[in-house]
Amino acid sequence: MKTTRPTFAEVEFRKATRSDPEKQCVRVARRNGWVELRDDKTTFGAADDHRLVFTAEEFDAYLVGSRAGETGGLCLEITRREDGIHLFRRSGWAGVELAFTEAEVAAFQDGVAKHEFDAIAYAA
Repeated sequence: MKTTRPTFAEVEFRKATRSDPEKQCVRVARRNGWVELRDDKTTFGAADDHRLVFTAEEFDAYLVGSRAGETGGLCLEITRREDGIHLFRRSGWAGVELAFTEAEVAAFQDGVAKHEFDAIAYAA
């Protein structure tokens, strides 16, 4: 049985260590069986601060699949537009869409590869 989805505080969101400290990136928070992704180009808590929400199990399956190069059919869908912007969406849902540059996505993927968004990384 899942717990009620928590309300995450800004300090709970982290970005990959490869991210430029002075630039915006994909931010990930996880707690109590839930994971949220946000774009820190938006002001935290503002009306346009949209989030992608996953259960920890869904996101963990994405992490494993991504590291294996097999992301099809997983919870997070990343597509690239012709202008080079990458869109993050929850698979199968129309609605919330987060837009990131090539550098932002590369930093996120590096964090995935280095296990920076795994549950154990948030336990410390």
